[in-house]
Amino acid sequence: IGWAALALIARTGLKDVSPDRQLFWQVLVSAPILLVAALFFGPLVRELEPLHLWGLAFQIVVVVTFGFSFWLWLLTIYPAASVAAFSFLVPVFGVLLGWWLLDEALGLPILVALVLVCMGLVLINRPSQVPQKV
Repeated sequence: IGWAALALIARTGLKDVSPDRQLFWQVLVSAPILLVAALFFGPLVRELEPLHLWGLAFQIVVVVTFGFSFWLWLLTIYPAASVAAFSFLVPVFGVLLGWWLLDEALGLPILVALVLVCMGLVLINRPSQVPQKV
């Protein structure tokens, strides 16, 4: 619900605000809220290891800087409904990056699921074929 609301607000109410400025304010507002919320979910990291820092750097650089900036830029060009559908690629890329970077196993059920997600995106984004009136 939050993701859909963000897409609609960014597309309509914030259409005159640049994507980088939108991202700045989203991170500025959400970061303190999420830091407080983190205290209530899961164990705290007691021993900070290099893997934790690499994960944090990846989230900051790749996910936030490039991913969200690109997504907000797309919202300035395409309708929110079209862009929002591509958020289903997030788990696809997450699984593929886990396989590539962390050597996680990709079994047949996972591969079938990834293909089905991609096929669903192709189906919902193909041009509609309205019959011609005679």
